[in-house]
Amino acid sequence: MLFVWAIVIFLCWVAIALTLIGIGSIVLSLFHKEYLHFDALWMGLALTVAFLEIWNLLLPITSSAAILLLGIGVLGLFANRSRLVEGLRASLHASPWVILSAIAIVLLIAFRSVGPCDYYDTGLYGAAAVRWIQTYPAVPGLANLHGRLGFNSSIFLIVATLQRGALRDLAHHLFTGFLMSALCLTLLPASARIAAKATACAADWFHSILAIPAIFWATRAKVVGTLTDEPASIACLVATGILFDDYVRTAKEPQSGPDIHRLLVATTLFSLAVSFKLSIVVFAVLAWWLAFRRIWLRTCPGQQRKIYLAASLVLSIVVLLPWCIRSVVLTGYPFFPATILGFPVDWKIPLSVAKWYALGVQSWGRIPDVAFEQTRGYTWLGVWLHHAVRNRVSFQVPIAISLAGLALALAFRKRRDSRPTYPWLWLLLPSLAGLCFWFWASPDMRFGQCAIWAAAGTLGSWGIVCISSERPAAYSRVARATLLLLLVWCLISFGWSQPYRTLLAVKELPGLPNADLTVRYTVSELAVYVPSEGIQCWDAPLPCTPYFDETLRLRDKNSVRSGFTVQPRAENVQEPSSVSRK
Repeated sequence: MLFVWAIVIFLCWVAIALTLIGIGSIVLSLFHKEYLHFDALWMGLALTVAFLEIWNLLLPITSSAAILLLGIGVLGLFANRSRLVEGLRASLHASPWVILSAIAIVLLIAFRSVGPCDYYDTGLYGAAAVRWIQTYPAVPGLANLHGRLGFNSSIFLIVATLQRGALRDLAHHLFTGFLMSALCLTLLPASARIAAKATACAADWFHSILAIPAIFWATRAKVVGTLTDEPASIACLVATGILFDDYVRTAKEPQSGPDIHRLLVATTLFSLAVSFKLSIVVFAVLAWWLAFRRIWLRTCPGQQRKIYLAASLVLSIVVLLPWCIRSVVLTGYPFFPATILGFPVDWKIPLSVAKWYALGVQSWGRIPDVAFEQTRGYTWLGVWLHHAVRNRVSFQVPIAISLAGLALALAFRKRRDSRPTYPWLWLLLPSLAGLCFWFWASPDMRFGQCAIWAAAGTLGSWGIVCISSERPAAYSRVARATLLLLLVWCLISFGWSQPYRTLLAVKELPGLPNADLTVRYTVSELAVYVPSEGIQCWDAPLPCTPYFDETLRLRDKNSVRSGFTVQPRAENVQEPSSVSRK
Protein backbone atom coordinates (compact mmCIF):
# COMPACT_ATOMS: atom_id res chain seq x y z
CA MET A 1 0.00 0.00 0.00
CA LEU A 2 2.91 2.31 0.73
CA PHE A 3 4.17 1.87 -2.81
CA VAL A 4 0.72 2.57 -4.25
CA TRP A 5 0.48 5.89 -2.41
CA ALA A 6 3.99 6.78 -3.59
CA ILE A 7 2.87 6.23 -7.18
CA VAL A 8 -0.23 8.35 -6.56
CA ILE A 9 1.94 11.18 -5.22
CA PHE A 10 4.29 10.80 -8.19
CA LEU A 11 1.37 11.13 -10.63
CA CYS A 12 0.08 14.18 -8.73
CA TRP A 13 3.51 15.76 -9.11
CA VAL A 14 3.44 15.11 -12.85
CA ALA A 15 0.07 16.86 -13.09
CA ILE A 16 1.29 19.80 -10.97
CA ALA A 17 4.49 20.09 -13.04
CA LEU A 18 2.58 20.10 -16.34
CA THR A 19 0.19 22.75 -15.03
CA LEU A 20 3.02 24.99 -13.84
CA ILE A 21 4.98 24.50 -17.07
CA GLY A 22 1.89 25.50 -19.03
CA ILE A 23 1.39 28.64 -16.94
CA GLY A 24 5.06 29.61 -17.09
CA SER A 25 5.33 28.98 -20.83
CA ILE A 26 2.63 31.58 -21.50
CA VAL A 27 4.87 34.31 -20.06
CA LEU A 28 8.26 33.05 -21.24
CA SER A 29 7.02 32.61 -24.82
CA LEU A 30 6.39 36.36 -24.91
CA PHE A 31 10.12 36.99 -24.52
CA HIS A 32 11.87 34.10 -26.22
CA LYS A 33 10.98 31.11 -28.36
CA GLU A 34 13.60 28.89 -26.75
CA TYR A 35 13.33 28.24 -23.02
CA LEU A 36 13.96 25.36 -20.68
CA HIS A 37 11.09 23.32 -19.29
CA PHE A 38 12.30 23.88 -15.76
CA ASP A 39 12.47 27.63 -16.31
CA ALA A 40 8.82 27.48 -17.34
CA LEU A 41 8.02 25.40 -14.24
CA TRP A 42 9.67 27.85 -11.84
CA MET A 43 8.09 30.84 -13.55
CA GLY A 44 4.73 29.07 -13.42
CA LEU A 45 5.14 28.49 -9.69
CA ALA A 46 5.79 32.19 -9.06
CA LEU A 47 2.84 33.28 -11.19
CA THR A 48 0.59 30.75 -9.45
CA VAL A 49 1.53 32.17 -6.07
CA ALA A 50 0.85 35.71 -7.30
CA PHE A 51 -2.56 34.60 -8.57
CA LEU A 52 -3.43 32.95 -5.26
CA GLU A 53 -2.31 35.97 -3.25
CA ILE A 54 -4.62 38.23 -5.22
CA TRP A 55 -7.47 35.69 -5.13
CA ASN A 56 -7.29 35.29 -1.35
CA LEU A 57 -7.51 39.04 -0.81
CA LEU A 58 -11.01 38.80 -2.23
CA LEU A 59 -12.17 35.20 -1.86
CA PRO A 60 -11.34 32.01 0.04
CA ILE A 61 -9.22 29.47 -1.81
CA THR A 62 -11.80 27.05 -3.18
CA SER A 63 -11.92 24.45 -5.94
CA SER A 64 -12.68 27.27 -8.36
CA ALA A 65 -9.16 28.67 -7.95
CA ALA A 66 -7.60 25.24 -8.55
CA ILE A 67 -9.76 24.59 -11.62
CA LEU A 68 -8.96 28.02 -13.07
CA LEU A 69 -5.22 27.46 -12.61
CA LEU A 70 -5.51 24.03 -14.19
CA GLY A 71 -7.35 25.53 -17.15
CA ILE A 72 -4.67 28.22 -17.64
CA GLY A 73 -1.98 25.52 -17.49
CA VAL A 74 -3.74 23.39 -20.10
CA LEU A 75 -4.15 26.46 -22.31
CA GLY A 76 -0.44 27.21 -22.02
CA LEU A 77 0.50 23.61 -22.84
CA PHE A 78 -1.71 23.66 -25.90
CA ALA A 79 -0.51 27.07 -27.11
CA ASN A 80 3.16 26.10 -26.78
CA ARG A 81 2.81 22.40 -27.52
CA SER A 82 5.36 22.26 -30.35
CA ARG A 83 8.13 23.85 -28.27
CA LEU A 84 7.33 21.75 -25.21
CA VAL A 85 7.19 18.49 -27.16
CA GLU A 86 10.49 19.32 -28.82
CA GLY A 87 12.08 19.96 -25.44
CA LEU A 88 10.68 16.71 -24.05
CA ARG A 89 12.15 14.75 -26.95
CA ALA A 90 15.52 16.37 -26.36
CA SER A 91 15.35 15.38 -22.70
CA LEU A 92 14.61 11.77 -23.60
CA HIS A 93 17.81 11.65 -25.66
CA ALA A 94 19.84 12.08 -22.47
CA SER A 95 21.91 9.23 -21.08
CA PRO A 96 19.78 6.31 -19.83
CA TRP A 97 21.61 6.60 -16.51
CA VAL A 98 20.52 10.21 -16.17
CA ILE A 99 16.89 9.31 -16.89
CA LEU A 100 16.96 6.37 -14.47
CA SER A 101 18.60 8.55 -11.80
CA ALA A 102 15.90 11.19 -12.24
CA ILE A 103 13.12 8.61 -11.88
CA ALA A 104 14.79 7.02 -8.85
CA ILE A 105 15.24 10.36 -7.07
CA VAL A 106 11.64 11.42 -7.62
CA LEU A 107 10.26 8.03 -6.56
CA LEU A 108 12.40 8.08 -3.40
CA ILE A 109 11.04 11.51 -2.45
CA ALA A 110 7.50 10.36 -3.30
CA PHE A 111 8.02 7.31 -1.09
CA ARG A 112 9.17 9.53 1.80
CA SER A 113 6.23 11.88 1.24
CA VAL A 114 3.80 9.12 2.24
CA GLY A 115 4.98 9.33 5.85
CA PRO A 116 3.18 10.95 8.79
CA CYS A 117 3.22 14.69 9.42
CA ASP A 118 5.47 15.24 12.43
CA TYR A 119 6.55 18.78 11.52
CA TYR A 120 5.87 20.73 14.70
CA ASP A 121 5.02 24.07 13.10
CA THR A 122 2.24 22.49 11.05
CA GLY A 123 0.40 21.73 14.25
CA LEU A 124 1.42 25.03 15.81
CA TYR A 125 0.02 27.25 13.07
CA GLY A 126 0.51 25.86 9.53
CA ALA A 127 -2.58 23.65 9.37
CA ALA A 128 -4.69 26.39 10.99
CA ALA A 129 -3.47 28.96 8.44
CA VAL A 130 -4.47 26.62 5.62
CA ARG A 131 -7.93 26.12 7.14
CA TRP A 132 -8.48 29.89 7.45
CA ILE A 133 -7.41 30.39 3.82
CA GLN A 134 -9.88 27.75 2.67
CA THR A 135 -12.73 29.17 4.72
CA TYR A 136 -12.40 32.95 4.36
CA PRO A 137 -10.60 35.60 2.34
CA ALA A 138 -7.72 37.24 4.22
CA VAL A 139 -9.19 38.03 7.64
CA PRO A 140 -8.31 41.47 9.10
CA GLY A 141 -6.40 41.12 12.37
CA LEU A 142 -6.27 37.31 12.23
CA ALA A 143 -2.89 37.46 13.98
CA ASN A 144 -4.65 38.90 17.04
CA LEU A 145 -6.10 35.42 17.48
CA HIS A 146 -2.70 33.75 17.17
CA GLY A 147 0.35 35.82 16.24
CA ARG A 148 1.94 33.11 14.13
CA LEU A 149 -1.05 33.19 11.79
CA GLY A 150 0.47 36.51 10.72
CA PHE A 151 3.62 34.73 9.48
CA ASN A 152 2.42 35.32 5.96
CA SER A 153 4.02 32.49 3.97
CA SER A 154 2.60 32.00 0.48
CA ILE A 155 3.22 28.29 0.89
CA PHE A 156 0.00 28.08 2.89
CA LEU A 157 -1.91 29.33 -0.15
CA ILE A 158 -0.49 26.55 -2.32
CA VAL A 159 -1.28 23.84 0.24
CA ALA A 160 -4.80 25.22 0.57
CA THR A 161 -5.22 25.02 -3.22
CA LEU A 162 -4.07 21.39 -3.30
CA GLN A 163 -6.29 20.42 -0.39
CA ARG A 164 -9.42 20.00 -2.48
CA GLY A 165 -11.60 17.10 -3.59
CA ALA A 166 -9.73 13.85 -4.05
CA LEU A 167 -6.49 15.52 -2.95
CA ARG A 168 -7.79 16.64 0.44
CA ASP A 169 -5.88 13.99 2.39
CA LEU A 170 -2.82 14.40 0.15
CA ALA A 171 -2.18 18.13 0.33
CA HIS A 172 0.31 18.12 3.20
CA HIS A 173 2.22 15.32 1.47
CA LEU A 174 2.68 17.07 -1.86
CA PHE A 175 4.27 20.49 -1.99
CA THR A 176 7.63 20.21 -0.19
CA GLY A 177 8.49 16.92 -1.85
CA PHE A 178 7.52 18.35 -5.22
CA LEU A 179 9.93 21.29 -4.79
CA MET A 180 12.72 18.97 -3.64
CA SER A 181 12.18 16.80 -6.71
CA ALA A 182 12.21 19.84 -8.99
CA LEU A 183 15.45 21.08 -7.39
CA CYS A 184 17.18 17.70 -7.80
CA LEU A 185 16.12 17.43 -11.44
CA THR A 186 17.24 21.01 -12.10
CA LEU A 187 20.71 20.19 -10.74
CA LEU A 188 20.95 16.74 -12.31
CA PRO A 189 22.26 17.68 -15.81
CA ALA A 190 25.22 19.61 -14.40
CA SER A 191 25.99 16.85 -11.91
CA ALA A 192 25.80 14.27 -14.71
CA ARG A 193 28.33 16.23 -16.78
CA ILE A 194 30.67 16.34 -13.80
CA ALA A 195 30.23 12.61 -13.11
CA ALA A 196 30.75 11.73 -16.78
CA LYS A 197 34.07 13.59 -16.78
CA ALA A 198 32.78 15.82 -19.58
CA THR A 199 34.00 19.35 -20.10
CA ALA A 200 32.66 21.18 -17.07
CA CYS A 201 32.42 24.90 -16.47
CA ALA A 202 32.24 26.75 -13.19
CA ALA A 203 28.43 26.69 -13.32
CA ASP A 204 28.48 22.88 -13.43
CA TRP A 205 30.68 22.78 -10.34
CA PHE A 206 28.40 25.30 -8.61
CA HIS A 207 25.33 23.17 -9.28
CA SER A 208 27.17 20.01 -8.23
CA ILE A 209 28.04 21.59 -4.89
CA LEU A 210 24.39 22.56 -4.43
CA ALA A 211 23.50 18.91 -5.09
CA ILE A 212 24.87 18.06 -1.62
CA PRO A 213 22.13 19.87 0.34
CA ALA A 214 19.57 18.92 -2.34
CA ILE A 215 20.22 15.20 -1.91
CA PHE A 216 20.36 15.57 1.86
CA TRP A 217 16.96 17.28 1.92
CA ALA A 218 15.56 14.66 -0.43
CA THR A 219 16.72 11.77 1.76
CA ARG A 220 16.88 13.13 5.30
CA ALA A 221 14.87 16.35 5.76
CA LYS A 222 11.18 16.47 6.63
CA VAL A 223 8.95 16.52 3.57
CA VAL A 224 5.41 16.27 4.99
CA GLY A 225 3.69 19.35 6.35
CA THR A 226 3.64 23.10 5.79
CA LEU A 227 7.41 23.56 5.71
CA THR A 228 8.73 27.01 4.77
CA ASP A 229 12.52 26.90 5.26
CA GLU A 230 13.51 24.41 2.55
CA PRO A 231 11.06 25.75 -0.08
CA ALA A 232 12.37 29.30 0.39
CA SER A 233 15.98 28.09 0.16
CA ILE A 234 15.15 26.02 -2.93
CA ALA A 235 13.62 28.98 -4.75
CA CYS A 236 16.63 31.16 -3.90
CA LEU A 237 19.24 28.54 -4.83
CA VAL A 238 17.61 27.83 -8.20
CA ALA A 239 17.58 31.56 -8.96
CA THR A 240 21.20 31.88 -7.78
CA GLY A 241 22.18 29.02 -10.08
CA ILE A 242 20.60 30.83 -13.04
CA LEU A 243 22.47 34.01 -12.13
CA PHE A 244 25.75 32.13 -11.67
CA ASP A 245 25.31 30.47 -15.07
CA ASP A 246 24.69 33.86 -16.67
CA TYR A 247 27.93 35.24 -15.20
CA VAL A 248 29.86 32.23 -16.53
CA ARG A 249 28.34 32.34 -20.02
CA THR A 250 29.04 36.02 -20.54
CA ALA A 251 32.42 36.24 -18.75
CA LYS A 252 34.41 36.36 -22.00
CA GLU A 253 31.69 37.34 -24.44
CA PRO A 254 29.88 40.57 -25.30
CA GLN A 255 26.96 41.32 -23.02
CA SER A 256 24.46 40.10 -25.58
CA GLY A 257 23.92 36.53 -24.48
CA PRO A 258 20.86 34.75 -25.87
CA ASP A 259 19.55 33.67 -22.46
CA ILE A 260 18.60 37.03 -21.01
CA HIS A 261 15.05 35.74 -20.48
CA ARG A 262 16.44 33.39 -17.82
CA LEU A 263 17.29 36.42 -15.71
CA LEU A 264 13.56 37.19 -15.60
CA VAL A 265 13.07 33.78 -14.04
CA ALA A 266 15.80 34.56 -11.50
CA THR A 267 14.39 37.94 -10.42
CA THR A 268 10.90 36.46 -10.11
CA LEU A 269 12.17 33.52 -8.05
CA PHE A 270 14.04 35.79 -5.65
CA SER A 271 10.77 37.65 -5.07
CA LEU A 272 8.94 34.35 -4.63
CA ALA A 273 11.46 33.24 -1.99
CA VAL A 274 10.70 36.33 0.09
CA SER A 275 6.98 35.54 -0.03
CA PHE A 276 7.82 32.03 1.18
CA LYS A 277 10.01 33.14 4.10
CA LEU A 278 10.70 36.73 5.16
CA SER A 279 13.99 35.81 6.86
CA ILE A 280 15.60 35.30 3.45
CA VAL A 281 14.92 38.91 2.44
CA VAL A 282 18.48 40.34 2.62
CA PHE A 283 19.99 37.62 0.44
CA ALA A 284 17.06 37.72 -2.01
CA VAL A 285 17.00 41.52 -2.38
CA LEU A 286 20.74 41.83 -3.04
CA ALA A 287 20.74 38.86 -5.42
CA TRP A 288 17.70 40.37 -7.18
CA TRP A 289 19.69 43.58 -7.63
CA LEU A 290 22.57 41.63 -9.19
CA ALA A 291 20.20 39.94 -11.66
CA PHE A 292 18.55 43.26 -12.48
CA ARG A 293 22.01 44.79 -12.98
CA ARG A 294 22.88 41.98 -15.40
CA ILE A 295 19.86 42.88 -17.50
CA TRP A 296 20.80 46.57 -17.31
CA LEU A 297 24.32 45.89 -18.61
CA ARG A 298 23.21 43.77 -21.55
CA THR A 299 23.60 45.11 -25.05
CA CYS A 300 20.24 44.39 -26.66
CA PRO A 301 18.72 45.54 -29.94
CA GLY A 302 16.12 48.29 -29.93
CA GLN A 303 13.92 48.55 -26.89
CA GLN A 304 14.52 44.95 -25.79
CA ARG A 305 16.57 45.82 -22.71
CA LYS A 306 13.92 48.26 -21.47
CA ILE A 307 11.27 45.60 -21.97
CA TYR A 308 13.23 43.10 -19.90
CA LEU A 309 13.93 45.65 -17.17
CA ALA A 310 10.25 46.58 -17.00
CA ALA A 311 9.24 42.91 -17.03
CA SER A 312 11.56 42.03 -14.14
CA LEU A 313 10.09 44.87 -12.08
CA VAL A 314 6.48 44.08 -12.96
CA LEU A 315 6.79 40.34 -12.27
CA SER A 316 8.45 40.97 -8.90
CA ILE A 317 5.80 43.53 -7.96
CA VAL A 318 3.03 41.14 -8.98
CA VAL A 319 4.44 38.58 -6.53
CA LEU A 320 5.36 40.87 -3.62
CA LEU A 321 2.75 43.63 -3.60
CA PRO A 322 -0.30 41.42 -2.90
CA TRP A 323 1.84 39.52 -0.39
CA CYS A 324 2.53 42.76 1.49
CA ILE A 325 -1.12 43.80 1.30
CA ARG A 326 -2.18 40.43 2.67
CA SER A 327 0.27 40.85 5.56
CA VAL A 328 -1.24 44.27 6.36
CA VAL A 329 -4.70 42.71 6.38
CA LEU A 330 -3.61 39.92 8.71
CA THR A 331 -1.47 41.98 11.09
CA GLY A 332 -1.45 45.69 10.25
CA TYR A 333 2.25 45.42 9.29
CA PRO A 334 3.57 44.65 5.77
CA PHE A 335 6.57 42.66 7.07
CA PHE A 336 5.35 41.13 10.33
CA PRO A 337 6.88 40.34 12.81
CA ALA A 338 8.97 43.37 11.86
CA THR A 339 7.11 46.45 13.06
CA ILE A 340 8.27 48.93 10.41
CA LEU A 341 5.69 50.74 8.26
CA GLY A 342 2.76 49.80 10.48
CA PHE A 343 -0.65 50.96 9.19
CA PRO A 344 -3.11 52.90 11.41
CA VAL A 345 -5.87 50.28 11.24
CA ASP A 346 -8.04 49.18 14.13
CA TRP A 347 -7.06 45.51 13.76
CA LYS A 348 -3.31 46.12 14.02
CA ILE A 349 -1.49 43.88 16.46
CA PRO A 350 -0.37 45.89 19.51
CA LEU A 351 3.21 47.02 19.07
CA SER A 352 4.38 45.25 22.23
CA VAL A 353 2.96 41.93 20.99
CA ALA A 354 4.57 42.31 17.57
CA LYS A 355 7.90 43.01 19.27
CA TRP A 356 7.39 39.95 21.46
CA TYR A 357 7.09 37.75 18.39
CA ALA A 358 10.12 39.34 16.75
CA LEU A 359 12.12 38.79 19.92
CA GLY A 360 10.78 35.24 20.11
CA VAL A 361 12.02 34.43 16.61
CA GLN A 362 15.46 35.82 17.45
CA SER A 363 15.66 34.07 20.80
CA TRP A 364 14.53 30.70 19.43
CA GLY A 365 17.14 30.90 16.67
CA ARG A 366 19.85 31.38 19.28
CA ILE A 367 18.79 28.73 21.78
CA PRO A 368 15.45 26.97 21.25
CA ASP A 369 12.88 26.65 24.02
CA VAL A 370 14.46 28.85 26.69
CA ALA A 371 13.47 32.12 28.34
CA PHE A 372 14.39 35.34 26.60
CA GLU A 373 16.80 36.27 29.37
CA GLN A 374 19.08 33.35 28.47
CA THR A 375 19.60 34.58 24.91
CA ARG A 376 20.41 38.23 25.55
CA GLY A 377 23.84 39.71 25.02
CA TYR A 378 26.45 37.20 23.90
CA THR A 379 26.07 34.51 26.54
CA TRP A 380 24.22 32.30 24.05
CA LEU A 381 27.17 32.04 21.66
CA GLY A 382 28.80 29.10 23.41
CA VAL A 383 25.65 26.97 23.42
CA TRP A 384 24.85 27.94 19.84
CA LEU A 385 28.33 27.10 18.59
CA HIS A 386 28.29 23.77 20.41
CA HIS A 387 25.18 22.72 18.47
CA ALA A 388 26.18 24.37 15.18
CA VAL A 389 29.53 22.60 14.78
CA ARG A 390 27.75 19.25 15.03
CA ASN A 391 25.54 20.07 12.06
CA ARG A 392 27.16 18.44 9.06
CA VAL A 393 25.00 19.67 6.19
CA SER A 394 24.60 23.28 7.35
CA PHE A 395 27.95 23.91 9.04
CA GLN A 396 30.75 21.38 8.70
CA VAL A 397 30.52 20.62 4.98
CA PRO A 398 29.75 24.12 3.60
CA ILE A 399 32.44 25.64 5.85
CA ALA A 400 34.95 23.05 4.60
CA ILE A 401 34.04 23.72 0.96
CA SER A 402 34.19 27.49 1.43
CA LEU A 403 37.56 27.53 3.20
CA ALA A 404 39.12 24.99 0.85
CA GLY A 405 37.85 26.85 -2.22
CA LEU A 406 39.10 30.19 -0.92
CA ALA A 407 42.52 28.75 0.00
CA LEU A 408 42.96 27.07 -3.40
CA ALA A 409 41.88 30.16 -5.30
CA LEU A 410 44.21 32.49 -3.39
CA ALA A 411 47.14 30.09 -3.63
CA PHE A 412 46.63 29.67 -7.36
CA ARG A 413 46.31 33.40 -8.01
CA LYS A 414 49.59 34.06 -6.19
CA ARG A 415 51.42 31.69 -8.50
CA ARG A 416 49.91 33.02 -11.72
CA ASP A 417 50.96 36.08 -13.65
CA SER A 418 47.77 36.35 -15.70
CA ARG A 419 44.72 36.68 -13.53
CA PRO A 420 41.43 35.72 -15.18
CA THR A 421 38.30 37.47 -14.02
CA TYR A 422 35.57 35.68 -12.12
CA PRO A 423 32.53 37.96 -12.26
CA TRP A 424 30.36 35.44 -10.45
CA LEU A 425 32.24 36.30 -7.26
CA TRP A 426 29.69 39.12 -7.06
CA LEU A 427 27.42 36.46 -5.56
CA LEU A 428 29.47 36.69 -2.39
CA LEU A 429 27.81 40.05 -1.77
CA PRO A 430 24.31 38.68 -1.11
CA SER A 431 25.77 35.54 0.47
CA LEU A 432 27.88 37.32 3.09
CA ALA A 433 25.27 40.02 3.73
CA GLY A 434 22.62 37.32 4.07
CA LEU A 435 24.81 35.46 6.56
CA CYS A 436 25.30 38.60 8.65
CA PHE A 437 21.58 39.30 8.71
CA TRP A 438 20.78 35.66 9.52
CA PHE A 439 23.25 35.60 12.40
CA TRP A 440 21.81 38.80 13.83
CA ALA A 441 18.11 38.08 13.25
CA SER A 442 17.79 34.40 14.17
CA PRO A 443 20.83 32.15 13.71
CA ASP A 444 19.14 28.77 13.66
CA MET A 445 20.94 26.74 10.98
CA ARG A 446 17.81 25.96 8.96
CA PHE A 447 17.08 29.68 8.52
CA GLY A 448 20.43 30.38 6.82
CA GLN A 449 20.76 27.46 4.43
CA CYS A 450 20.46 29.52 1.26
CA ALA A 451 23.19 32.05 2.13
CA ILE A 452 25.40 29.30 3.59
CA TRP A 453 25.28 27.10 0.48
CA ALA A 454 25.40 29.99 -2.00
CA ALA A 455 28.66 31.09 -0.39
CA ALA A 456 29.99 27.51 -0.37
CA GLY A 457 29.04 27.01 -4.02
CA THR A 458 30.63 30.28 -5.11
CA LEU A 459 33.91 29.83 -3.20
CA GLY A 460 34.10 26.11 -3.90
CA SER A 461 33.61 26.61 -7.63
CA TRP A 462 36.22 29.37 -7.61
CA GLY A 463 38.80 27.09 -6.02
CA ILE A 464 38.03 24.13 -8.29
CA VAL A 465 38.17 26.21 -11.48
CA CYS A 466 41.42 27.86 -10.44
CA ILE A 467 43.24 24.67 -9.52
CA SER A 468 41.85 22.68 -12.46
CA SER A 469 43.21 25.14 -15.02
CA GLU A 470 46.67 23.57 -14.78
CA ARG A 471 45.84 19.83 -14.84
CA PRO A 472 42.11 19.58 -15.54
CA ALA A 473 41.75 15.79 -15.58
CA ALA A 474 43.72 15.07 -12.40
CA TYR A 475 42.31 17.83 -10.26
CA SER A 476 38.76 17.29 -11.52
CA ARG A 477 38.92 13.68 -10.34
CA VAL A 478 40.03 14.85 -6.91
CA ALA A 479 37.24 17.45 -6.79
CA ARG A 480 34.59 14.88 -7.78
CA ALA A 481 35.80 12.39 -5.19
CA THR A 482 35.90 15.08 -2.50
CA LEU A 483 32.34 16.23 -3.18
CA LEU A 484 31.14 12.64 -3.15
CA LEU A 485 32.83 11.98 0.20
CA LEU A 486 31.31 15.15 1.67
CA LEU A 487 27.87 14.06 0.48
CA VAL A 488 28.32 10.64 2.10
CA TRP A 489 29.51 12.35 5.30
CA CYS A 490 26.25 14.30 5.41
CA LEU A 491 24.04 11.30 4.67
CA ILE A 492 25.51 8.98 7.30
CA SER A 493 25.06 11.45 10.15
CA PHE A 494 23.21 10.24 13.22
CA GLY A 495 19.49 9.63 13.20
CA TRP A 496 19.08 8.61 9.56
CA SER A 497 17.37 5.27 10.22
CA GLN A 498 14.51 6.29 12.53
CA PRO A 499 12.48 8.28 9.93
CA TYR A 500 12.61 5.31 7.54
CA ARG A 501 11.54 2.89 10.26
CA THR A 502 8.57 5.14 10.99
CA LEU A 503 7.78 5.31 7.29
CA LEU A 504 7.88 1.55 6.81
CA ALA A 505 5.41 1.16 9.68
CA VAL A 506 2.80 3.21 7.79
CA LYS A 507 -0.11 1.08 6.55
CA GLU A 508 -2.21 3.82 4.95
CA LEU A 509 -1.81 7.48 4.09
CA PRO A 510 -1.74 9.26 7.47
CA GLY A 511 -3.76 12.41 7.94
CA LEU A 512 -3.05 15.25 10.34
CA PRO A 513 -3.20 14.45 14.07
CA ASN A 514 -6.21 15.59 16.08
CA ALA A 515 -5.84 17.94 19.03
CA ASP A 516 -7.85 17.67 22.24
CA LEU A 517 -9.66 20.98 22.63
CA THR A 518 -11.56 22.93 25.21
CA VAL A 519 -13.80 25.95 24.66
CA ARG A 520 -13.10 29.22 26.41
CA TYR A 521 -14.99 32.50 26.17
CA THR A 522 -13.59 36.01 25.92
CA VAL A 523 -15.04 39.04 27.66
CA SER A 524 -17.08 39.72 24.52
CA GLU A 525 -18.48 36.15 24.74
CA LEU A 526 -16.54 34.96 21.72
CA ALA A 527 -16.08 31.17 21.85
CA VAL A 528 -12.48 30.13 21.14
CA TYR A 529 -11.04 26.63 20.95
CA VAL A 530 -7.89 26.10 23.00
CA PRO A 531 -5.69 22.95 23.07
CA SER A 532 -6.17 21.03 26.31
CA GLU A 533 -2.47 20.13 26.30
CA GLY A 534 0.44 21.78 24.55
CA ILE A 535 0.13 24.58 22.02
CA GLN A 536 -0.75 22.76 18.79
CA CYS A 537 -4.19 23.23 17.23
CA TRP A 538 -3.54 21.14 14.11
CA ASP A 539 -6.62 21.18 11.88
CA ALA A 540 -8.99 22.26 14.65
CA PRO A 541 -12.34 24.01 14.06
CA LEU A 542 -12.15 27.78 13.79
CA PRO A 543 -11.25 29.85 15.71
CA CYS A 544 -8.51 28.04 17.61
CA THR A 545 -5.48 29.46 19.41
CA PRO A 546 -2.97 28.15 21.94
CA TYR A 547 -2.64 31.67 23.41
CA PHE A 548 -6.02 32.61 24.81
CA ASP A 549 -6.62 36.35 25.23
CA GLU A 550 -9.77 37.32 27.06
CA THR A 551 -9.80 40.78 25.43
CA LEU A 552 -10.07 39.30 21.94
CA ARG A 553 -13.22 40.30 20.10
CA LEU A 554 -14.69 40.38 16.64
CA ARG A 555 -14.70 43.69 14.83
CA ASP A 556 -18.29 42.86 13.92
CA LYS A 557 -19.84 40.56 16.51
CA ASN A 558 -21.96 38.90 13.84
CA SER A 559 -19.17 38.11 11.38
CA VAL A 560 -15.88 36.26 11.74
CA ARG A 561 -15.05 37.55 8.27
CA SER A 562 -14.85 41.06 9.71
CA GLY A 563 -11.73 40.05 11.62
CA PHE A 564 -10.35 40.33 15.14
CA THR A 565 -9.07 43.05 17.37
CA VAL A 566 -7.94 43.29 21.00
CA GLN A 567 -7.65 45.91 23.68
CA PRO A 568 -4.56 48.02 22.99
CA ARG A 569 -3.09 47.48 26.45
CA ALA A 570 -0.12 45.10 26.13
CA GLU A 571 -0.60 43.69 29.61
CA ASN A 572 -3.91 42.23 28.58
CA VAL A 573 -2.22 39.95 26.07
CA GLN A 574 -1.43 36.63 27.69
CA GLU A 575 1.76 35.26 26.17
CA PRO A 576 4.24 32.78 27.64
CA SER A 577 7.39 34.12 29.22
CA SER A 578 9.65 32.11 26.92
CA VAL A 579 9.77 31.04 23.32
CA SER A 580 8.98 27.40 24.01
CA ARG A 581 7.18 25.73 21.15
CA LYS A 582 6.48 22.44 22.91
